[in-house]
Amino acid sequence: MVDDSARRARLAELTATAKRGLSAFAETGNALASIQAEELWRLVAPTWAGWCERELGLTERRVSQLIEAARTCNTLKESGALPRTERVARELSGLTPEKQNEAWAEALAESAGSDPTAEQVAKAVKKRKPKKARRAVVAKAVNYRVPGAAIRVTPRKSGFVNYVAALEHALELARQAERDADGTELRVA
Repeated sequence: MVDDSARRARLAELTATAKRGLSAFAETGNALASIQAEELWRLVAPTWAGWCERELGLTERRVSQLIEAARTCNTLKESGALPRTERVARELSGLTPEKQNEAWAEALAESAGSDPTAEQVAKAVKKRKPKKARRAVVAKAVNYRVPGAAIRVTPRKSGFVNYVAALEHALELARQAERDADGTELRVA
């Protein structure tokens, strides 16, 4: 039978390894950020993306995600508790450092002592991201050719709902102008 103290030592060893693994994404991201910033990759590869593929077997996008997660952890160091996974840390990217700290504090409070999930962090982040302004879709101008004339309909933001309504209104205005000019009605063939 295996000694209980040997089992405890094995547990401590494996726990330490697991904890190192949990924080490894931040260490990895910091190392990659240094390689990129100091342009050390130029020693062995012509491009950053090429170095990422050849040396790490990762895409440039994936490496950027690791670097961003590490930056987030660096920002959150003062809060005491750090994200346990790169996925959770990445949820905070895109916010200013102040807002990252606010969102992380909210996610920690919501998790009630356990590690916040990516969903809890995303919910806290969503409250702090600026809302995107909806851009009005403006229809394009359309040219119509009719015998003896060319007509261009250029819609405005607060104009008609569709081209047919705009053309009908224009036709009514043209009829009115024709009546006012010579007292006769414009005939449409």
